[in-house]
Amino acid sequence: MKKMMLAALLLAPVMVCAANAQAPSGDTPVAKDIMPKMPKPVAGFEWAYPMQPPDFKPLPPDSVHTAEGADPSMKLTMRQINDGFGPPDWFPKEHAPLPPIVAHGSKPHVIACILCHLPGGNGHPESASISGLTVDYIIKQMHAFRDGERQNIRSPAMIEMAHAISEKDLREAARYFAAIPRAKQQWMRVVETSRAPANHVGGGGARFFDKGAETVPVAPDMIYEVAESEQVELRNDHAGFVDYVPMGSLAKGRIVAMGNRGAMRTCASCHGADLRGRDDAPRLAGRGAYYLIRQLADMRAGYRKGAALGKMKDVVNKLSDADILNVAAYMASQKP
Repeated sequence: MKKMMLAALLLAPVMVCAANAQAPSGDTPVAKDIMPKMPKPVAGFEWAYPMQPPDFKPLPPDSVHTAEGADPSMKLTMRQINDGFGPPDWFPKEHAPLPPIVAHGSKPHVIACILCHLPGGNGHPESASISGLTVDYIIKQMHAFRDGERQNIRSPAMIEMAHAISEKDLREAARYFAAIPRAKQQWMRVVETSRAPANHVGGGGARFFDKGAETVPVAPDMIYEVAESEQVELRNDHAGFVDYVPMGSLAKGRIVAMGNRGAMRTCASCHGADLRGRDDAPRLAGRGAYYLIRQLADMRAGYRKGAALGKMKDVVNKLSDADILNVAAYMASQKP
């Protein structure tokens, strides 16, 4: 089954966030050309690198929708909802004014930040939760994409944008997402269980619940990160995600976070006692398990590198696959 999943990943098109990339200008690389150069997903964790399946049938581009809870007079077509340079802001009164680069991007290479990360900064499984990260950390990560220090099959759109975005626009975007208050950072719900509702990978690489009451076993080496509702397709930033994690993974993950019985430094020693980040170490608490798994697996495999890793280089080499899954589940369960 995992071989089939990997084949689907490698045949899948570049992620939806890159779909709006334009023709190249100057020396800026474009996502479609970057994609074939990316390393394969880390073996054993292919499911944590979700990609839209090649046979996915999207909603008709001219179909009209309003997000649940939004102003009912706001009606958009799917073409508008997926517009990389003008995606929807369904709840404009719930956040600070969006800087132009966040709301609209900069043609032709820099798509709007909110297309993937949403106005609340919490994003979908194919992207990252960047709400509440520090300004300097966000800027350094964009530079890492630009400099070839962050590479996986989810990265091409970010690499293209990192080459093209101005430092002024980058800092404005970083300031906006860094200022999102803690109360707005809760996005994940974690359920420790032996069985999860049946689900499938759909648009944008997100998982969605199947119709009906069927369930599937949650194996010790698998997590199902599923959209709470199909409103995710409309980029409704009230629709979060739930991580169905294996039984016992939270307790095991806490042991890893506390130093894995003395085998390594504790996560809190760098990321803070509340795991909400400190100095250059980012927030871990409440971030999606899929994203955290990708980062740890990529660091261990050498796909994410550079001086910014610091002490993590020593830590990741001491983590087994089980450790990575369990600590990611534990972090996702913590209050951001």
